[in-house]
Amino acid sequence: MPYVGHCNCDSIRITLAEQPANSVVCHCLNCRKAGGVFSVNYLTSEEETTVEDPKKTLTAYDDSNTAEGHTIQRYFCSTCGSPVLTKSPKIPGKMFLKATLFDTIAPCGMEVFEATRVPLFK
Repeated sequence: MPYVGHCNCDSIRITLAEQPANSVVCHCLNCRKAGGVFSVNYLTSEEETTVEDPKKTLTAYDDSNTAEGHTIQRYFCSTCGSPVLTKSPKIPGKMFLKATLFDTIAPCGMEVFEATRVPLFK
């Protein structure tokens, strides 16, 4: 059964063949500033991810102030502001899809940038 999610205003819809088994939690300062204490993501391939954007609201921001020193692209809905996905040149053909676009979220399988995790969650 397809696993479907969307931004808050439903302008952008994401479809995967099925729910991923695990999520990736990112504690980097940039993810924190982009929308929360941490970011819950699915690492998916561009081939297996369908992004529907009929209103052309998917907008990219080039984030060059990263801990690893390379520019990543953060995509969000320009209507409601929901974060949608992130792409990194270090993993071409892959994306970090925001798991919070979906009603159910897979358990955490990995955490990254744990050194900058908010003490509340240590």
